[in-house]
Amino acid sequence: MLKALIGKELKELTLIIEDGIVSKRLLNTDEAICRNIECIDLREKGIALPGFIDLHAHLRGLELSYKEDEESGTKAAARGGFTGIVDMPNTKPKIDNTKSLNLKIKSLYEKAYVNFGISVTIGKDVDDFIEMLKAKEVVSVGELFPEEHERLPEILKSFVANGIEKPIIIHLEHKDALGECGKGKRWACRPIESEMLALKEIGYMLESARIKAKLHITHVTNKYVYEMAKKYKFTTDTCPHYLYLSSEDEEKFGCLAKVNPPLRTRDIAKELIGLLPHFDAISTDHAPHSIEEKSLPFEKCPSGIASIEIAVPLMINLVNKGILNLEDLIQLLSMGPHKILNMKPGWGCFDIGCKANYTVVDLDKEWKIDSSKFYTKARFSPYDGLIIKGDVSSTIINGTVVYLDGEIIERPKISYLK
Repeated sequence: MLKALIGKELKELTLIIEDGIVSKRLLNTDEAICRNIECIDLREKGIALPGFIDLHAHLRGLELSYKEDEESGTKAAARGGFTGIVDMPNTKPKIDNTKSLNLKIKSLYEKAYVNFGISVTIGKDVDDFIEMLKAKEVVSVGELFPEEHERLPEILKSFVANGIEKPIIIHLEHKDALGECGKGKRWACRPIESEMLALKEIGYMLESARIKAKLHITHVTNKYVYEMAKKYKFTTDTCPHYLYLSSEDEEKFGCLAKVNPPLRTRDIAKELIGLLPHFDAISTDHAPHSIEEKSLPFEKCPSGIASIEIAVPLMINLVNKGILNLEDLIQLLSMGPHKILNMKPGWGCFDIGCKANYTVVDLDKEWKIDSSKFYTKARFSPYDGLIIKGDVSSTIINGTVVYLDGEIIERPKISYLK
């Protein structure tokens, strides 16, 4: 039993779910059903929304399991309200060949607590790359880093030759316009112009090749890149840290707030917040590292913020501030990612035949972020101590209540994003 947002109305529903699919729906609550089948009443836990999907997460795993693995990362995702995630390929070994891909697929099926898709990148063997793209678990290419941008025409030609329509996720910085500065100043050495130069070059590549492609520009840091990407008709996402944090936080927190592209000034962040409802998606760019790595001197510590279990609460907090509404939240975290990934209809809806993936949000809960309670292995955060209003109270994956009131309840029967 749920209190669900249907259109703009809140309705109490009783859903019968079989094999992860809604088999019956009653537009009321019928407690008599519970005499014959197992049921759970979530009406008082908050509002059920179509299950959220993270387009861009780094689960690490394999040889980088000391940073994060498929179990810890997806438990963190479930706690954060995500019913599906896309795992990026820059792990060790890199997911640029079928052997590594098969290792990653096996590990996810064995350990994951949420539905998943895998993003791959191109290696030395183009034929092997095409073979990877045929795997049902592979939903995208990328994130393509600056040094890989020059291979984009090759990737596009292989897409056309093989009828592939999966999105390509682009990390937007230019390899010839990257430097390093001290903490609080990285925005000057990895400037907005670096992102814009890369975007112009990619646009020129597409125009020269006369190829239409589904390019997605991830973790946009500023309004100028957003506006330019829209002119090219590329889809876009941004991340909570580009909205909540700034170069001032990088100076204050050092390595804990070091990320690529870098945090920009407070004024740039404010401009980005104003555009938020117009983005296609929000992603986390969840990038966990060990505390030993993040404790290195600033010039040596790796970039990345682990935020997969607080990204949704941070967005709900913006709903409470009047910056977003619930329809925006659904678009940015569920329907937008669903469309970008070319998924089939039926994800997270409440009708018969829908895939029962739901995120239940409590709009009224006020709480303080405490990274020591995280499920991720990266239990440290520049958000520690921040008081926000709004949280995830439950995450339902393929009909199974996986997360409820601060606890992981059970591992569901998972599937690839489809």
